[in-house]
Amino acid sequence: MRSIQKITIGIVIVTLIILVWYHFRANTKTYTVTPDKFHFANIDDSSKGGLSSSAIEIKDGKAYLTCSVVKESDYPWPYCELEISLSDNLIQGIDFSDYNKISLDIDYTTTHANKRLRVYIRNSNPAYTRIDERTSLKFNGIEYPPGFGDGATAITLDTFQVLTWWIADNDVSIEHASPDFSNVPIIEIATASGVTEGEFEIVVNSIEFQGVWIEESTMLKGLLYTWLLLIIGFILYEQAKLHRRLKQSHKRAARLFKLNQNLNEKNIEFSELANRDPLTGALNRNAVQDWLKKMAQQVRWGNQNFSALFIDIDHFKNVNDKYGHQVGDDILREFVLVISTHIRSNDFLVRWGGEEFIVFFPETNGQQAMSRAETLRATIAAHHWCHNKPLTCSIGVAQMGEERITEMIARADEALYKAKGRGRNQVVCSQ
Repeated sequence: MRSIQKITIGIVIVTLIILVWYHFRANTKTYTVTPDKFHFANIDDSSKGGLSSSAIEIKDGKAYLTCSVVKESDYPWPYCELEISLSDNLIQGIDFSDYNKISLDIDYTTTHANKRLRVYIRNSNPAYTRIDERTSLKFNGIEYPPGFGDGATAITLDTFQVLTWWIADNDVSIEHASPDFSNVPIIEIATASGVTEGEFEIVVNSIEFQGVWIEESTMLKGLLYTWLLLIIGFILYEQAKLHRRLKQSHKRAARLFKLNQNLNEKNIEFSELANRDPLTGALNRNAVQDWLKKMAQQVRWGNQNFSALFIDIDHFKNVNDKYGHQVGDDILREFVLVISTHIRSNDFLVRWGGEEFIVFFPETNGQQAMSRAETLRATIAAHHWCHNKPLTCSIGVAQMGEERITEMIARADEALYKAKGRGRNQVVCSQ
């Protein structure tokens, strides 16, 4: 498997894992506010001249605030509230900007008709916060009815609004007039606006900020950029591979031209000597064993035709005896070169032994093989050989049927001997 395919499969798997994780686990980022981690305190209007009173008790990880709101006082806006300090000072708070919800599990009982509570998430910013003035902390507020025994209520942070009186009193610019949760030192849970008197109990079971580990848009952009990089990389890889193939093709063409001009030069040095005949450069039997098995399988399955030519140089022994083995070797090399230039790139020329050669023709039936064999025979007979004497060959042709490779080669060999028996320089087809 190519590297680019492995990388593609890997990125597909990673993409699926990310999507599954995002579906089930992306929104599991939480931050819990509990009494054992932060200071919970009760506040009422008594500090401002009012007559309301309150008390707080922490028990079993819950905060119980009881209060009595009294309107008979000089303070016009009586209230009680539970204040949660997340920091020791007003300047340094906790960043909740990566969270999108607050989950409030509060049980609320009251004798007043207004069953709502106010929730303030106070934010600190040097642009408007003064260390000596608590009201300078931004009021990100919302009012809602928590009920009793109804469980947690999840409120999205974008539904919180900045109180207009706070913007006006602190002369806040438009730039800082929107909700901000980037530096929260205090959370407040107070009786509803407009409450003038009554008995109240606020039980805070849990407060939890909820968010996602990564925004969906950010995740999708990341996946998109990753796939774009993969596509670009694949295109560049294919272009580089095509360039290498073209370069290799030009080199092969130049090499063949040089061989045609220098028939007596040493043949091409092959990188895989184990699969090449060292004298002629033709393939040897070992080189085509596996390929022949595959071709036999294709023929049995009816996928294609397959034929072979068994070629023998006529009277080659006489050439060796008369001109010597050096000339005989040159003729063998030249013989391979002549045949190689007249067969297809997907044909296989194999030196079978001595002056015997076999050409294997895939996608070729017996009639086509006979025609090509006759062309090769005529070409060899007309060629001007290095010893300046005519040279011919005899050829046996066989098309593979429902048989083994060895049986087809044996039939081609038998046809070759028939050609020799009929006077040589002939082509005979095995039926």
